[in-house]
Amino acid sequence: MTSRNCTEITFPVRYAETDAMGVVYHSNYIIWFEVGRGDYMRQKGWEYADLEARGYYLPVSELEARFLTPARYGDLATVKTWLDELRSRKIAFAYEVVKEGTGEVLAVGHTKHVCTDKMGHVRSIPREVRDMLSAEVS
Repeated sequence: MTSRNCTEITFPVRYAETDAMGVVYHSNYIIWFEVGRGDYMRQKGWEYADLEARGYYLPVSELEARFLTPARYGDLATVKTWLDELRSRKIAFAYEVVKEGTGEVLAVGHTKHVCTDKMGHVRSIPREVRDMLSAEVS
């Protein structure tokens, strides 16, 4: 179940992402969440590299994933990403991974992030980033 403001990115499942059973190894979905998150921020006008250049970081503070149906080598996977929560110092994203062509849901999950500086001290998310994203959760 996705939000009206989701972004989508589609890519083929690579052989290196599968295990001995021929299905995508579970940790790769976490990488796919990161791909979706980066694409989401890019489509909304911000690159993670731009935030980091300004001294802000968004490390993952919580992660949850639920695997529903296995993806296999050669499948096309689409990661749908949307902003789930936005606070002054925290941000949360939700994800749905679907098999392209069938729409079958492969996995769902969410990540929560806290904004920090380079030393790991909690900081407020820059105002212009919060302003840009605030319409996404209204």
